[in-house]
Amino acid sequence: MLSAVNGKAVTKRDVLKAAKEGGVAYVRLNFVDILGIEKSVSVPVAELDGALEGKVSFDGGSIDGFVRDLEVDMVLQPDLSTFAILPWTKGTATEARMICNIANADGSDFEGCPRTTLRRVLDDASDVLTRVEAAMEVEFYLLARSPNGPVIQSSDTGSYFDWSPSDRGDEARGAIVAALGEMGLGISSAHHEHGPDQHEIDLAEAPALRCADNFVTLRGTAKHVASALGLEATFMPKPSEDVAGSGLHVYFGLEGLDEDQRLNAIAGLLAHAPATTAVCNPTVNSYKRLVAAWDAPIYTVWSEASANALVRIPNAPGMETKIEVRSPDPSCNVYLALAVLVEAIADGLRRRQLPGDPLTGSTYELTDRIRSERGIRTLPKSLRQAIDELEKDTVLRGALGDHIYHAFRDAKLAEYERYRRAVHPWEREQYLTRF
Repeated sequence: MLSAVNGKAVTKRDVLKAAKEGGVAYVRLNFVDILGIEKSVSVPVAELDGALEGKVSFDGGSIDGFVRDLEVDMVLQPDLSTFAILPWTKGTATEARMICNIANADGSDFEGCPRTTLRRVLDDASDVLTRVEAAMEVEFYLLARSPNGPVIQSSDTGSYFDWSPSDRGDEARGAIVAALGEMGLGISSAHHEHGPDQHEIDLAEAPALRCADNFVTLRGTAKHVASALGLEATFMPKPSEDVAGSGLHVYFGLEGLDEDQRLNAIAGLLAHAPATTAVCNPTVNSYKRLVAAWDAPIYTVWSEASANALVRIPNAPGMETKIEVRSPDPSCNVYLALAVLVEAIADGLRRRQLPGDPLTGSTYELTDRIRSERGIRTLPKSLRQAIDELEKDTVLRGALGDHIYHAFRDAKLAEYERYRRAVHPWEREQYLTRF
């Protein structure tokens, strides 16, 4: 990606020069819909000048969560600093991409744009947060392919931090990291995760909006690079009952906060956790991960050591001032997920809330009595419960804005209803011959 030089912002001239020097033939103007799915409009490089002026439009009525049942022209406004050549296209018709905000035809901000929503929340939180940095641990699976689709179980027997010459995923993970490096993303580490075929790539700390962009880039890059190697990259939270789920651990660096204010921030995260779950864990499958196993968080507790606390203060050198949120998963719309988490932090700071004492030991061992005495709540156990919690949380609804809240809620209720009506293999195994 293009970086500011000597404090000067990236200009249109910088982008045109980079495209010419890189032999770019096409430029993809990328954005995400309400569900966080990456979309793209491709323009030939000859039209790049106009695209940089915001002259590329699309029909917003055809995108989930934008403007349903209407044909409404919307405009793509590229963030010039996100220009990057896609490494896997080099040598053919080389492509580059830029991440875009979505605007109305008159150039005003579109209230349904997830990226603009995060930018607005960060601006609104500036009364209590001078600067918000974020880093992410991104877990995902690299699955072999068969004629019938991806194979959940493979010959990979690797576990946490293993390095095996027989692990095809290790080669693919290395290729993904190399591609991300070519695109200018900061990667702090990468390794095999707990599950067979499970991997983790850690995004280095960056301003919150840029970190969200980097996650979108990582997810798309992983899918393209893995596909070229005959594998399937999936960010599904729980691809199988008997393997570890994939999480998206978010580390916040909150500049200028003292120790008491960090406690206020933690209290805000815990207070709003049931509602943030709807956005940070937005699929039916997400709730197969949020169970008492594999160190997944299930209660609204914080800790300085527990591996399965919802919020954790890392004890590694140099990390003492960070706040780790461990509940999100990589199926989320990352812009909306960071928006509600930042809003929860800001609300805790404004109200000067306190989170109580940190937990020691495993959260899974908490008794009903202790949870009741300490006011510890259980995270929602289904997408339907999570949507109900979000509906009651006026602070987070305000952060999302009326348009996004209702579009997101409607889409997720429809998803849950399709799931509720579906007949699953487990049901046939249990009931088909018994009754």
